[in-house]
Amino acid sequence: MIRAMEEKQLFLRKRLSRADVAREVMTNRTYLTRALKGRGLNFSQFVNAYRAQYAINLLFDARYRDARPGDIAELSGFSSVETMDRYVKKCAGSTACAMRKRVLKD
Repeated sequence: MIRAMEEKQLFLRKRLSRADVAREVMTNRTYLTRALKGRGLNFSQFVNAYRAQYAINLLFDARYRDARPGDIAELSGFSSVETMDRYVKKCAGSTACAMRKRVLKD
């Protein structure tokens, strides 16, 4: 499951479902849910952690220096800037917008 998420970047799909991931790793939704639960995560948390890390990488990428937060959120698979900020803050301790300001300041 992790390999599929990383190699195929499934998390970039906006409407990614448990069924999509289960099909990709040739299992069913129940086993997938149990595997995630064993790690203390639900499906949404699992996917959004990948999206948050991807968004953080884009924020530090010079090619996306002028990208708006909404663009970063969309490129990362998030449905909104608010959701992106919430998960980026969980992963990095700061919102994407605050990180962007720090990067541009430097």
